[in-house]
Amino acid sequence: MSDQGKIEKIHKLDTKHKTASIIKLMEGKHSDTEVICAALEALGDIADEDSLNEITHYLEHEDPAIRTKACCVAAKLNTDYLNTRVRYQMSQEKDPEVKKAIQEALDHAGHIVEP
Repeated sequence: MSDQGKIEKIHKLDTKHKTASIIKLMEGKHSDTEVICAALEALGDIADEDSLNEITHYLEHEDPAIRTKACCVAAKLNTDYLNTRVRYQMSQEKDPEVKKAIQEALDHAGHIVEP
């Protein structure tokens, strides 16, 4: 299945709240950054326990775009646990662009964090 096909499937699964199926699409070792980011967004929409656990798994991903998306989705969800994890990730983040995006996501979600 092409990446675009996977993204379309993720959107359909999102409307049906099919967390496990979305996670399965993310697990392929050849999953594209765009596919994983779309899946993280969908998991944020579903926001069940399995979704939150999977989002947490991606907060420290090696790909900066995926890390950024995971942190932004987590900040939007506004749970105490995810807020703590996102703040911790920001304190450990080495990439200035990712750090800036995390700060903006926290600010937008109403969690002002002093640098």
